Amino acid sequence: MRHIIIAILILSLIPIIAVAAEDASSGHGQNDHAGESYAGDNPLLTYRHGDLRGDLIYTIGDSKYSGRLHPNATYTVNLSIELPKGATVEFARLYTYWTWSYIEAEGTYPDMLVTFGGTEINPDQTFTDRKGKSPYDYPAGTHCYNVTDQVDSGGAYTAVVENTATDFKKFSMNGIGLLVIYNDPDGDETRYWVKEGCDVIYANEEVGITAEEATTEFVFEGDVHQGDVADLTRAILTTVVASGDKGENTMTFNEESYRGVYAGDPYPDLAIDERDVRAHLVARDNKVQIKDDGDFMAPSNAFLVVSYGSHQTPSESPAEPTSESSSASESTSGFGLLLTILTITVSIIALRRRS
Repeated sequence: MRHIIIAILILSLIPIIAVAAEDASSGHGQNDHAGESYAGDNPLLTYRHGDLRGDLIYTIGDSKYSGRLHPNATYTVNLSIELPKGATVEFARLYTYWTWSYIEAEGTYPDMLVTFGGTEINPDQTFTDRKGKSPYDYPAGTHCYNVTDQVDSGGAYTAVVENTATDFKKFSMNGIGLLVIYNDPDGDETRYWVKEGCDVIYANEEVGITAEEATTEFVFEGDVHQGDVADLTRAILTTVVASGDKGENTMTFNEESYRGVYAGDPYPDLAIDERDVRAHLVARDNKVQIKDDGDFMAPSNAFLVVSYGSHQTPSESPAEPTSESSSASESTSGFGLLLTILTITVSIIALRRRS
C-alpha cells in the first residue's frame, strides 16, 4: 500500500512538470509586458546585472519627437559610440520609445520595422502601457533589441523605424536610445544594473488616479558591495522618462526625494536624468520611486552603476547576468519537482531493499 501511495503521488506531479517545462521551452513571459492604466502598475524590470572592469555608455544621438508617422513613413536617428582604447563590448541594447499608436479613434499597437546599421532587427522584449479606458486609450511602449553583434568596437550607427501598416495605423516616436556596457582593462571595477520597461503614469482626477497611485516603483536588487558602502568611489543613477516635460513629478532614491526632475531635458518628449546618488546609497536593494503629479509620463529605463576604484576588486564573485522577465523560465518550479521525484524514487528503492 505504501508503494501504491507513493506512485500515485509521482503520477500527480507529472502534469505540473509538463506545464512548467512547456512554459520554460516556449519562453512564456519574455515579451509583451503590458499594463492598462495611468497608475504605476507596470514597474521596470531588470534586464541584466553584473560585475566587470569597465563602464556604461547611453546615448540618444540626434533623437527628436517624430510627430505622427503615417504608413510607409520612416524615422531616422544617428547614434555614435566612442569606446576607450582597448575596450571591448560586453553587450549593447537598442531601445525604441514609441507613443500614441492608433487607427481612427481606436488605440492599437504599431506595425513597426526597425533596421540598425542597415540590418533588420527584431525585439526580444516589448513593454506597453495605456490608459485602459476611453477616450484616447492610445498605447505607448518600449521595444528592446540586442545589437551586441553590430556594436563590437564602437563607431557611428543609424537606426531607422518604419511604419509598415497596410491600413491607416499611425504612431509617434519619442526617440531611440543605445546602451553599451563595455570592458576596459584600465577602468574601474564596476557593478551595474539595467532596467527597462514602460509604465505610463498620470495623476488625473478625471480618471480617478491620485499622485500616490501614479507612482512607479522598482528596486535594484542585491548588494552594491559586500564591504562598506563608503568604499565605493562612484554611484550614478540614470533614468529615462518619455514625455516628462512639466516638472510636475518627484523622483525618490531610497530616502532622498528630488522634485521636478523630469522637465523636458534634453527635449519635451524624452527626459533623461543622470545624478550622483552615492550619498544616499544603501548596502542592499536600492529603491527608486517616480511619482507623477499631473505631468503625464512613461518611465522607460533606469541604469545604476557603482564603482569600487581601479585598485579594488568586488568582494563577491561576479554576478551572473539576470533578467526578471525570463527568471521564471530559467529557474522553474519544474526543477524543484524533478528533484522531489528523484528523492521519492530513491526512497522507493531503499524501501524495496529493506523489504
